[in-house]
Amino acid sequence: MSVVKEVPEELDLSVTQLEGVGSVTEKKLTAFGVTSLIDFCVRGSKELSEITGVAKVKTNVWVRTAQNLLIKNKMVRDPDMGTLELMDYQESLPVIPTKSKLDELLRGGVRPECMYEVYGEFGSGKTQFCLTLAAEVISNNDKIIWIDCEDTFRPRRLAEIIVARGYATDLEDAKKFLNNITYYYCPNTEQMMAKVNSLSEKMIKDKPKLVVADGAIGQFREEYLGRGTLAERQNQIAHLMTHLKNISYYFGCVVLFTNQVQSDPSIMFGDPVKPIGGHIVGHASTYRIYFKKSGRKHIARMVDSP
Repeated sequence: MSVVKEVPEELDLSVTQLEGVGSVTEKKLTAFGVTSLIDFCVRGSKELSEITGVAKVKTNVWVRTAQNLLIKNKMVRDPDMGTLELMDYQESLPVIPTKSKLDELLRGGVRPECMYEVYGEFGSGKTQFCLTLAAEVISNNDKIIWIDCEDTFRPRRLAEIIVARGYATDLEDAKKFLNNITYYYCPNTEQMMAKVNSLSEKMIKDKPKLVVADGAIGQFREEYLGRGTLAERQNQIAHLMTHLKNISYYFGCVVLFTNQVQSDPSIMFGDPVKPIGGHIVGHASTYRIYFKKSGRKHIARMVDSP
């Protein structure tokens, strides 16, 4: 079952159909990865105005026109549906199970149109959780996009999980599933943001069920040092969160990202560990899950959930 219906072959998603978008404007948009009407909705009118130099009043019209076209063709859910209709819609969304005890926290598994943040200390199992979900998705021959920001992705480990779960007989047999993953290594924030901004063509073509951004927030921590860069860093993180959240909604997929932590010295009692990125990351996440180690055990705690 897919949340977003197939894009009708006859449906025109080109940006030039909008009034005021000529060849010069199209060239500017393409340079920033805006190639379809879905991109207009994902980016928003303010960013489109900054890219093209067109007044925000005009870009507001572009975004609204693009959104109406997507709603009309049932590519996204109607934002004006009734309460009971929304309840039925949300209950019918396909669930991706982890097939572990975590499903008790997640009410069966992860769901499309939601953004999941997993944070914790190093070695707490964040990447392994992402690999576990990836194994479940690709074993059903569905697609995944994996954005690796910390160079921690190991295809062999994923193949081992697939074998351990009985989806393949051995590592050689598991390789047939690995082609369902589109992998990008982004060693800095510029490459990572550029890749997130240019995902739409791949999303439209492959219709992935899961988008993983492993270690995305940590890169901002490494590159923007000192209080003098705080405002710029938070602005960039806000852009990233907005884009990822919109991707989950407009493409009907699960977005999962991992986050690093810091220790709050002001906390005298209790757990001083908290995620980095501030309130911007916290408000953007639909679900926040805290992973921590306790001796030989690993503990997962749902910190925020609707």
